[in-house]
Amino acid sequence: MKVITFFNHAGGVGKSSSVRDIGFTLGQRGYRVLLIDADPQANLTDWLGVRDLPDDNGERREIELEDTLYPAVLADDDADLALPSPIRVHGVDLIPGHLDVATIEPMLPGQLMGVMRLKEALRSLKDQYDFVLIDPPPSLGQLSALAVIAAQYVVVPVPASGKGLKGLQTVVQMLGRFRKANPELKLAMVLVTQYNDTTNHSRESLAQLRAQFGHLAPVSQPLTYRPALYPDSQLHGEPLPEFARRNPVTQEIDAVTTQLLDTLGVATHV
Repeated sequence: MKVITFFNHAGGVGKSSSVRDIGFTLGQRGYRVLLIDADPQANLTDWLGVRDLPDDNGERREIELEDTLYPAVLADDDADLALPSPIRVHGVDLIPGHLDVATIEPMLPGQLMGVMRLKEALRSLKDQYDFVLIDPPPSLGQLSALAVIAAQYVVVPVPASGKGLKGLQTVVQMLGRFRKANPELKLAMVLVTQYNDTTNHSRESLAQLRAQFGHLAPVSQPLTYRPALYPDSQLHGEPLPEFARRNPVTQEIDAVTTQLLDTLGVATHV
């Protein structure tokens, strides 16, 4: 089981949409995939179209804190720490997000081995999934630490811009700190997002990303900036490869997924 956290402390870099679309693509290829929404904004959950859950009577109910990663991190009894049953959506499993996941942040430092708890909870799932993809909040706080320390690999979504380049330096520094708690942690890929090949700025930024960070990890093929498609797919609650099957964006996501699998040394399912 490969546990991958998509991490960047900056918001609006394409993190949640990348988890959604790459996770969906892995599921379509036949891999067993679990997505964990660790972001109180819960964009991943919403953008997969999960806005409520069925109750025991077949009615719909609101997502509650107990449906999230919360029970795996802050149960009343440490012996009961475990993830709840996931939701099946678009061919993958999902532990949904919720605004109240933010309550974990101030409580985690007071828990014994608090930031290690998600990592421990995932151990019991090692025979159930091929991939676990985690979407933490865009921050350097406790929830992000929890998500990164739980992972074996980190993918860093970075927009093809000067701001993206500057932010990546901070991310690399933070990964060095996280390795003190998780020595096996590896930077698997710099995932280039929001690329516009009609501008010199994007092209130059991509070249600089490869020059400055290519020795640390593979720099992905870029995902093109598509200001109409992404919001539309989010509104419809569908991964882009499902929402726009014949659009070039689907080929881009598929190529990036293949690149990630190659980096991880995983045989590609046809």
